[in-house]
Amino acid sequence: MKTVYYFLIGLCMGFIWGSCEDGSAFKAQDLNGKWTIVSVMDEQVTLENMPFLEFNVTEKRLNGNIGCNNLTAGFVPDSEDATAFQVISPATTMMACIHFDTETKIAMAINNMTHVRKGEKANQVKLIDSLGYTLIVLEKN
Repeated sequence: MKTVYYFLIGLCMGFIWGSCEDGSAFKAQDLNGKWTIVSVMDEQVTLENMPFLEFNVTEKRLNGNIGCNNLTAGFVPDSEDATAFQVISPATTMMACIHFDTETKIAMAINNMTHVRKGEKANQVKLIDSLGYTLIVLEKN
């Protein structure tokens, strides 16, 4: 009897928690526009020319600058999971740069990001991998 009681309490708590969603979850389609990369793999980015990503949801394009090299890719929000997306065929220019380590981290993160979450600040979002690890933090320009 106790087992049934605890099960029902757990079930009710799950419904209550689920109903608390305020509808303000960040969606992949909300990424539209230009965002500054403020951190990559838990390291602050402090370059003179801050790298950025620009998402165009309508044209399904992702462009940006990851330090001194430019980036271009396809970008497709998932139709079943509003927070999920896929980056398709990312490519960068191949100029020699003094901040090669930062560029490499950003490029690796872009290859692995799959979801978006709200950031710590109102104008920030986190791009995360399939395991929930924060890869890139973006700030809206």
